[in-house]
Order: sequence, then C-alpha cells, then structure tokens
Amino acid sequence: MTETVVHVTTLEQWKSVLDVWFKAGYDWAYINKGYMEELFYDGSRQLGLNIHGEDEISFWSFNGYTGGNLIEYSEFMAQQKDDNKMAMVYEVSQSVFDELQRIKTHEGMSLIAAIIFSAQLIKTIEVGNKAILRYLADDPAIEFKVKEPLYRLWLIDDFGNKLFFWIDDGRPDWVGAEDEAFTATLDEIKKWQTPAWEIEKAD
Repeated sequence: MTETVVHVTTLEQWKSVLDVWFKAGYDWAYINKGYMEELFYDGSRQLGLNIHGEDEISFWSFNGYTGGNLIEYSEFMAQQKDDNKMAMVYEVSQSVFDELQRIKTHEGMSLIAAIIFSAQLIKTIEVGNKAILRYLADDPAIEFKVKEPLYRLWLIDDFGNKLFFWIDDGRPDWVGAEDEAFTATLDEIKKWQTPAWEIEKAD
C-alpha cells in the first residue's frame, strides 16, 4: 500500500480503516496492538500508513497532518472497494437478504431499535454478527447479495412417490431423498431436463 492518511469522524470508521490495514498485515509501531480506541477518545481523527517510508500504522494526536495524501474515510473505502482489496461480499438467501433490507430501512423506528427487535433473526444468520452490524450501519466495505438459487429435478413415479434426479458416478439416476438430489444453477439443471422431469428450487 502507498502512503495514506485517512480522516475519520467516528469510532466505527476508525476501526474499519484499521481492519483494512490489519488484514493486509500492517500494525502499529512500538505500541499495543488492537484498535487503540483510547487514541480516538483522546481526539485523534487521522490514521496513517507507510508515512515517510515506515512500514507501519501511525496517528496524529492533534490531527496536524496536512500532506497531499490526506483523504476522507468515504474516499478511502471507495478505493478499497475499487481495488477489490477489502470489500467482503457475503451471499445469503433471498429471504435473509429481504430481512436485512427491512432492518436497514428501519421504518418507524431507529436503526438500533430495529436491530434489537431483530436480534434473534440476526443471530441465526451464519455470516457473523460483526459483519451484519457493519452492513446495517452502511459500511461500504461489507456487501450482501442474494446467492444464485439452486434447482433440482423431480418426478412422480408409478406408485405416487416423489423422486429426485441424481448423478451417480457420472451416470444419471434417481433418488428418493431430497437432500441427495443433484442441485445446480438453473442453466445447468436445464441441460439435464427431459419431459419426464420438473424443475423446482432446491431451498
């Protein structure tokens, strides 16, 4: 990474910038590890990396850095996203994505209230609470998208049983257990479909 100094305004932004640099293998020089929140609470709002060729993270107690490479947090995060260096993309089901959007809009209540109201749901999402909370707070470094749905083929046999398309050692076959069915994207499933088989979503 090149010389960079980032101006932040919130503790969340402070931590987000540090997350990028920690992930890239950088750390503070000669001081304790971690987010060093006390520096933020003491008034520091400028974080630097590789300043004067020093391969480390630095800060300015009195926010006195005025060099030409001083950028705002939003610009910094946009650079990370553009460079694909940091943006974390999580794939979730359509129903989970819809619920996250509902919480994010938090109509009729504050965001904090919406998160508290939906705490049980948030705990069930396997991504992890930290990433979800950052996403809900509009952190541009965290993205959620709907995973491409998977499909399977099924038919009803002469005895009224529902059977599923299955591939056994490269040979098409059928299986009675839904969780053993061959699942794939819609385009791939259509390659295997014949008039006997119907398509359905797998989840």
